Amino acid sequence: MEKSLKEKVLTTLKNDRRFKHLPDKLQDILIKEVSNIYKPMNSDSIEHPNLYDDYYQEFYHSITIGPLEEAYNKFVNPSLELLKEKSVLNVLDIGAGMFVNSSVLAEEFLKQNKKINIVSVDKKIPPFVKLNHPSDRIRYLFYKSGFSFRDKHINWRLFVMDARKIRFENYFDLILHDGFSPYKNPSLWSLDFLYVLSKSLRQGGIWVSYTSNKSVECSLRFLGFKIDFIKGVGRKRPSIRAIKSAEFFNIFGAKDPYFIPMRDKDLNHSEESIISDYFLRVYFLKAKYHSPSKD
Repeated sequence: MEKSLKEKVLTTLKNDRRFKHLPDKLQDILIKEVSNIYKPMNSDSIEHPNLYDDYYQEFYHSITIGPLEEAYNKFVNPSLELLKEKSVLNVLDIGAGMFVNSSVLAEEFLKQNKKINIVSVDKKIPPFVKLNHPSDRIRYLFYKSGFSFRDKHINWRLFVMDARKIRFENYFDLILHDGFSPYKNPSLWSLDFLYVLSKSLRQGGIWVSYTSNKSVECSLRFLGFKIDFIKGVGRKRPSIRAIKSAEFFNIFGAKDPYFIPMRDKDLNHSEESIISDYFLRVYFLKAKYHSPSKD
């Protein structure tokens, strides 16, 4: 039987020689923090259509506000606010999941008789979930077409693959980034992968996601993105909208140990090795600058 992601992370963490060089107190705190990250999510109060991933132990969309409200508030509205003058929109959809974000965006764009080109990327295809929304029609046609749909206003195709292998240069106006959470799916949130995405964006292009993770913010700032925070909805914290610019942010002056990038230098490391390395570097900073008794 395959080990769970939690088991893999804890095993990788404990087997890393750096772990043994941490003070015993910090070792205990680190194991407890990482263990808490991988607790299964409670689905008892879900009132919206959704899907659950057994490996990552997360739902595809917010369990408090549902996929549609999440799509509008965290992806579509923050994007269209800055892209309303576009007559043709080129979109990269990372962690496409149920395809809700892209279909809702397409629905809003097509209302204005504009054109939209979408490239979706994910490692697996979930079943179609009806949301009783006008965007269902677009998603249904996408499923029915075998995930390569085109008419005079929309060109939408899916690549079923590891997103780290994608390569585009200065093509997209917008990236919808909706992978599972950074601590569970870190291969899609490392500095190295975000650099690949930044290369695919045109200058002034927009990256938008649901997360406010400090490591992700750090990487985006380091790569020259201007950061805006989108007001949270439900019980969710604010999310990040980032605009590609030529500015450079010096991350080395940050005092928060968590404000360091996750690394995946060869873009082929496992989830457990990426996240174990990140937390070990965080805790060595804690050991250097913080008293364990205060954590």
